[in-house]
Amino acid sequence: MSYKTVFYALGTENSIILEDADISDVLKMIVERVLNIEEKMSAFKDSSEISKIASNSGICGTRVSEDVFCVLEKALDVSQASKGAFDVTVRPLTKLWNFGNEMDSIPEKADIEAAKSCVGYQNLVLEPKERTAFFTNSGCKIDLGGIAKGYAANEAKRILLEHGVKSALINFGGNIMAVGQSFENAPWKIGIQNPLSERGAPVLTIDITDKAVVTSAVNERFFIRDGIRYHHIFNPISGYPAQSGLLSVTIIDECSMLADALSTAVFVLGATEGLKLIRKYKSEVILITESGDILSSFEINHPTNIA
Repeated sequence: MSYKTVFYALGTENSIILEDADISDVLKMIVERVLNIEEKMSAFKDSSEISKIASNSGICGTRVSEDVFCVLEKALDVSQASKGAFDVTVRPLTKLWNFGNEMDSIPEKADIEAAKSCVGYQNLVLEPKERTAFFTNSGCKIDLGGIAKGYAANEAKRILLEHGVKSALINFGGNIMAVGQSFENAPWKIGIQNPLSERGAPVLTIDITDKAVVTSAVNERFFIRDGIRYHHIFNPISGYPAQSGLLSVTIIDECSMLADALSTAVFVLGATEGLKLIRKYKSEVILITESGDILSSFEINHPTNIA
């Protein structure tokens, strides 16, 4: 028998599936840890550390916690490696488009251009010795929505392992992290959803052990205007939702934080350039293209037609 605990944090529903229900103290530690990460990394809280960095943009550096500095280092690394396809400073654009509200609309071109002028990972300077973050230009803001859940999943796994839990499945808003094997001493079977369906049967499944699986897809948050789907995965260069010929990108890696960032970067880059980036980090990838093709470096089970 398995047991599932559910809680809300980081703007999403989170769950952990365990075989042993008698570890309530450990689960409480995980929830408190994730909520603490949210307090530090939320773009929606004025008291968060990343909001304070934005408040000091163009003025002075902001000393941050080890958590925030660690995530910013990885985010900046992927921003640089992807040449801005993933950009940790994309917040002015995500705030402008404001996906998920009840009045989804396309911003004016002039407003998009103004937001773009405040986006650029090159403007973020990290100082390891002092553990500070500094924006060289005013108006810059950080968005860790594409990496913070991955970091939280890593931390949840660490806590479970430190307390002797050898088998569990963490799901933080679609960021999957497997701890060991399943309760049947076999790999966990993870379904990859049809990116043209909001809910439903998976288009394929994969077997994983001690790995993270993170997917970025066009069906997560979107609206349709005049037959065009506008989704929440932005191309920081254009200022509009990415149009790369991909519907879905799934990254498999031991590190959920890296997989989280890479799924966005590869989606924006497209198949050809995205695969070059994946080779740099030695991760695994599954791509679903707009034509319905499935491209994979990872062994997949029983793929079906997405149409």
